[in-house]
Amino acid sequence: MTLNQMQVERVPNQAELVARAEALLPGLYERARVAEESRRLPDDTVREFRAAEFHKILQPRRFGGFELGFDTAAEVIRTLATACGSSGWVANLFIVHNWQIGLFPIQAQEEYWADGSDQVSSTASFATHSEMEEVDGGCRLSGRWKFSSGCDFAGWFIILKPSPTCMDWLLVPSSDLDIVDDWFVSGLSGTGSKDLILDDVFVPEHRRLSITDLATGNTPGGKAHGIPLARLPFVLPAVWGIPPALVGMASGMAEAVRRTLIGKKALFSGELQAERVANQMKLTEAMTDIHAAELIMRHRLTELMRWGEVGAPPSALDSLSSQRDASYVSRLMGKVANNLALMSGATSISLSNPIQRYQRDINAGVTHVSLVWEEAAENYGRALWELPAKAR
Repeated sequence: MTLNQMQVERVPNQAELVARAEALLPGLYERARVAEESRRLPDDTVREFRAAEFHKILQPRRFGGFELGFDTAAEVIRTLATACGSSGWVANLFIVHNWQIGLFPIQAQEEYWADGSDQVSSTASFATHSEMEEVDGGCRLSGRWKFSSGCDFAGWFIILKPSPTCMDWLLVPSSDLDIVDDWFVSGLSGTGSKDLILDDVFVPEHRRLSITDLATGNTPGGKAHGIPLARLPFVLPAVWGIPPALVGMASGMAEAVRRTLIGKKALFSGELQAERVANQMKLTEAMTDIHAAELIMRHRLTELMRWGEVGAPPSALDSLSSQRDASYVSRLMGKVANNLALMSGATSISLSNPIQRYQRDINAGVTHVSLVWEEAAENYGRALWELPAKAR
């Protein structure tokens, strides 16, 4: 397949893609417990995601993608996560990773999409141990990496932090590594975020992406495609991949609590739970917090698109404000989840009730290293007082 053949004739708009996501919700909801018990997404779910072309939302048009904005990606991710947290989480990664691939040198992208535009990838972000040796034409890589979400469906892998002294990204095909079935966790079990093992794998130089280029928004692929967001330091868009999934999970959890309490009576008084003022106020507060999170998220994504189109990064304080808000939105959804769980009663802890799964998935997602509230708040606070940034 030539590059010209991969060009899409028509790009769907945001409303169409959200409608595709909404059409999948009943099936995702029904399969959510199966995903959790299987510790990976069902094959049917991934087939539906491919058919809906979600992985193409941020993908370069040159390689058959839609080259849309993070705002569209966020709305699709949020929608999917209302039915199944793990499904929303992995959909987010399939979408965002194909944007990340678009930052690599063009030769690496041509290899990645050599078999067509439907490729998806996974990342491995934390090495328990690793060794990287510089050799002629590239490097050799060995080690074990954790948290490779959606790895069962990936044809390629982006290896982050390949050595204790290197933060560059390395791109390797699935044939060059082994997946360890070790994902036994209490939340987001359906993401299948297993370990990867690489043993003396050669990675050619063109499949390497400099952390300096990522940090400055000066990547070879970004310059080749001219995608607005690629002009920004990578961290600015990257921190907004997970919050939409958490907002969607919280929305789904609030609806599950509302349904659970319909017709349910208080154990001793016999009063209908929906008639209790305390429950009315608690659910109202949860829905308001979720709405506030959505507004913050959409505002920040609009700013990101504007910064990208201008082609210049924002001020240091504006940049830290965006990162602060991504962490704040996530932390707020954790609070919402725990408050909803408290008001839903003891029956909500049954494995047949989705409320407990939403709570566990949200609490697991909030622990992501990119969303640590204390670090984001400290960085922003130091900037407010014009103190030098801490070395990380």
